[in-house]
Amino acid sequence: MGKGEYMNKKIFIIIILLIIYLVFIIVPFKELLIQLGKYNYYRTDNWKLVEKSSDPIYDKIMSLEANIENRYNNYFPFYESINSMFYTSIIKTNSLYLDDIYLKDNNDEDHIFYDKNNNFYYLVNKYSNKELTNRMNEQINFYNDINNEYPDINIAIYLPLRYEMTTFKNVNNINNYVNTFKVSLNNDIKLKIFDVNSTSEYLSYYYKTDHHYNSYGAEKAYLDIMEMYDLNNDLNIKHSIIKTPYYGSMAKSTLLKKQYDDLSAMQIYNDLKVDNVDNDFKPLVIKNKDNTFYDYYVSYFNGAYGEVIYHNNTSYNKNLLIFGDSMSWQIDYLLANSFDNTYVINTKYSPWTSNDLLLKDYIKDNKITHILFLRESKNTLFDADNFHIDKKVIR
Repeated sequence: MGKGEYMNKKIFIIIILLIIYLVFIIVPFKELLIQLGKYNYYRTDNWKLVEKSSDPIYDKIMSLEANIENRYNNYFPFYESINSMFYTSIIKTNSLYLDDIYLKDNNDEDHIFYDKNNNFYYLVNKYSNKELTNRMNEQINFYNDINNEYPDINIAIYLPLRYEMTTFKNVNNINNYVNTFKVSLNNDIKLKIFDVNSTSEYLSYYYKTDHHYNSYGAEKAYLDIMEMYDLNNDLNIKHSIIKTPYYGSMAKSTLLKKQYDDLSAMQIYNDLKVDNVDNDFKPLVIKNKDNTFYDYYVSYFNGAYGEVIYHNNTSYNKNLLIFGDSMSWQIDYLLANSFDNTYVINTKYSPWTSNDLLLKDYIKDNKITHILFLRESKNTLFDADNFHIDKKVIR
């Protein structure tokens, strides 16, 4: 072996050892400093607001980018295994002295933690206390404005609080904000909170690897809303497992198979008709995909539309307007059985990415009697994902 060849081999070995050192020594040590409060990964600055584009060319490019990313994640040699080994090493190392282990930030820049004792993931919000307070005040003004402008409309807000929204582990103590939110709303606005009192109760209603409630949690939310509106439930609800194993959005962020869920759904019979550009709206069919971390929740409930209208063959003289997101997809069609017409608006999608909703005209044209805000609590309270519903809905 020549001297040059020997040096190249030596450099290669040094690089490999350095990588191993970085992964198994520096990263866990950094996480230790974070947990001990010696190093701060929580961002306290104000985050730049990013508008989503409704340009079809841009959307196609983003779709292509997501497709490439999925294929890269699932077909690049050892990519999934390397990620899994990396985060498993963090969990094993930090498990020696921690019960709750920070893993990474997701695409929304929320912080993903792993609960060692109960084997599930949860999120912690990214905002400072000052930013949360300012955002919540804007949202409170928005709900009160609608109530003041339309006193004859039955307005209700449902908060499906997840584990990270109530636990003391959240550095910003979200409970204080929830209590302030409750007392700051106009008295005419109905408010009900999907709260949990223990980890075991939480895990019976929510997925371990995803941020949505499971079908039992969705049924509880549905029944809570029916009670809030003083309506009777006449549906014969049955639950079924539709996909297992299911790796939700938080598992997808780390490509960890350490934990999985059984994706469940409620099965009901209804005679609703739907106005939508897609005739296959909410087909409730599982697709078979090679991608281990394929988003079966989004695919199955298929609610990614800016506007959906349900028509019921009834004469209740009640029409419901839901401002929803993926937390409403499991139950909007259940609620629609108790109204003549149900209108579902999601400001995340077109046309609301570029257009405003004139609420006065929408209420008049569709004879709206009830308005329900059924979104992720972080968006209901803080507009955390910057969908700007308070700006897009013109009162």
